[in-house]
Amino acid sequence: MNTRTTKGTSVRRLEGEQVVREMLGEGFLRESMAGPADGAPGAGADLARLALEQCYGDIWTRPGLDRRSRSLITLGILMAQGHQAELRNHVVGALGNGLSPEEILEATVHAVPYIGLPAAGHALATAADTLRGR
Repeated sequence: MNTRTTKGTSVRRLEGEQVVREMLGEGFLRESMAGPADGAPGAGADLARLALEQCYGDIWTRPGLDRRSRSLITLGILMAQGHQAELRNHVVGALGNGLSPEEILEATVHAVPYIGLPAAGHALATAADTLRGR
């Protein structure tokens, strides 16, 4: 049986926390992920737990793609969907995963024929603003 499907919640959570810590830093983990996940029961805590366990604990820890590749894919998806706030987080995460600012900006130019000029323009503005703030 695949051990990835038999991991307990606590292992998934710990692995997810480590990925977030390495990508976005301890402050982001505590403020935006683990803190809310440990907060009062409700939708916010549930979403934070799902992000830590499923997104980061299951998906980002899978073999087959390195984190640089996962970051590029994630940036492209977020650009295409127009999720600017989440794109900001993943620009920072992409830097933590070894992408250079030039590679991140080039990804927005590369996206133009696939997602359209307006969407890529918004993504470029978001990425550039995020990179300036670092």
